[in-house]
Amino acid sequence: MSYQSSEALTGNSYQELLALHSLVNAVGDAIICVDRDGILVLWNPGAERLFGFSSEEALGASLDLIIPPESRTAHWEGFYAAMQQNQSRLGSSVIRVPMLRKNQSQFPGALTVGIVRGEDNRIERIGAIIREEPEKNAVPE
Repeated sequence: MSYQSSEALTGNSYQELLALHSLVNAVGDAIICVDRDGILVLWNPGAERLFGFSSEEALGASLDLIIPPESRTAHWEGFYAAMQQNQSRLGSSVIRVPMLRKNQSQFPGALTVGIVRGEDNRIERIGAIIREEPEKNAVPE
């Protein structure tokens, strides 16, 4: 995971960072984060389970890893527009999009997006919490 250096943290802030790290790793949903170039910088165990890629495979890779080829053009147009305008229109709404697993199978994903800004208020990272959207006509077990 990519966090501020622990050397710069002391006391309570270090404990809070450890608690946050534990939470991100314990959550069942996928939690990912990309930098301004769309490169994966955070990939939790939930993402490993959902997508099938280990953190070693995912970290440093392009977000194209989990975006179906037919969705990439629209995704990147929106992504780079958000970076250029320094704002996203996604807000806290649940977004439903097709997602891609390591085995190349697609599934309906539901995600919420969060923006991480730097000291100059510029978008530095975009994070998402992702889960598989149940089929509408599926019968519960």
